[in-house]
Amino acid sequence: MTSSVVPVWLDAGSVSAQTMHALYTGMAACTRDDDPVRVLWLQSSEDHVSVGASQDPAADLDLAGCAKQGIPVLRRPLGGGAVWVEAGQPCFFLAMPRHSLARGHRHLFSVGMGLAVAVLRQLGLEAVETRSQDIWIHGRKIMGTGAATLEKGCVFGASFLVRFPIERFLSCIFSPSDGYREWVLPALREGVTDCEREMVPAPDNDAFREALFEALRHRFGVHPKTVELSPALRAAWIARGREELEDLEQGDTHSAVPSGIRINRVNHVFETSSRCGRLRLHVAGTAIRRIWCEEPRINEVLQKRVIGLAPERLVLRASLSQSLEPSLADEISCRVDALYRGIRTP
Repeated sequence: MTSSVVPVWLDAGSVSAQTMHALYTGMAACTRDDDPVRVLWLQSSEDHVSVGASQDPAADLDLAGCAKQGIPVLRRPLGGGAVWVEAGQPCFFLAMPRHSLARGHRHLFSVGMGLAVAVLRQLGLEAVETRSQDIWIHGRKIMGTGAATLEKGCVFGASFLVRFPIERFLSCIFSPSDGYREWVLPALREGVTDCEREMVPAPDNDAFREALFEALRHRFGVHPKTVELSPALRAAWIARGREELEDLEQGDTHSAVPSGIRINRVNHVFETSSRCGRLRLHVAGTAIRRIWCEEPRINEVLQKRVIGLAPERLVLRASLSQSLEPSLADEISCRVDALYRGIRTP
C-alpha cells in the first residue's frame, strides 16, 4: 500500500442478518479494477449462526433446535465453520480489487487482521496476537476472520466478539449423544474468550468504530474518506449478494470438521462410532486431553493408556496393545488417527 491509497469508509448501520451477509457479499462481487479500498461497517440486528461457504449446516448444527429458538442459520461467502453473531456485534468488511493483492488472500488477511489487532490494542488489549486466521489473547481465541474472492473483488470479514453466549451457541450445534455437549462446553470456556471477559467495562460500538477509523488512518497514512451508502448502491449490492449466496447454496458442502467441532485452532472435540460403541475425544494441540468409550472395559484402558499421547495410529497402537487384543487396539487407534488427520495441518 502507498500513501496515495485513500480508503473509503461506508457505514451501513444495523441491518437484518440476511441483509448483512448479502450486503458485503454484493460489495465484493461488484468490485471493479479501479475501485479504492473500501471498509463497510455494520451490525446485525438479530442473533444468528453463520456457516462457512462450503459448510453443510445439517451436519454440524441442530437445525430443528435453532428453528425452535428462532435463531436463523445463514451462509456466508467466507470460509470456516459455524460462528455465533450477536445482535449489535460490531463487524467490518474490507473489500479490495483482486489485482491489487500481490499475495492474494495472504495479503488481504495481513491488512485486515492488522486493522483488527490495532483496534483491540487501542482499546487496551496489548497482549493480542495473530495465529493463522484468528486473533488470540492469553491463550484463548477472541476473534475469528475470513476471506473470499468474488469476481474481481476480494473481501475480508471480521467481527469483534463483545459477548459470546456459550450456552446459546452450544444449544445450536449438532450433538451425536447426550454427553457430547458436556465435553464441548468446558472446551469452549477454556478456548474462547470475549471482550466483556477481557475488558471491564467492555467498549461500546462507538469506541470500536472510532478505533477502526483511526487504525485505517494509521495503516494508510491518510484520513479515510467517508462516503454515504446511497439507497441505490445499497439495493444493488444486496441484490447481487443474494445471487452469490444462492449460488453457494447449490454447491457441494461438507462438515467443517468431520465428526467434531473446532473450538479454536488447537482444540477439537470429536465423537464417532466404533466396534466398542461411541468413542469421544478431545484433542488439544498434538495430544489427547480427554477420551471416553461407551464400553466400560475399553474406557478404563483408554484412561490409563492414551491420555497425553499423540493421537496417531502407531503411537496409540503401541500403548493399547499392551492391554487390549490386537484387533481392538488397531480399531481404536485407526479411528482416533483418522479424526486427527482430518484437522491436522501440514
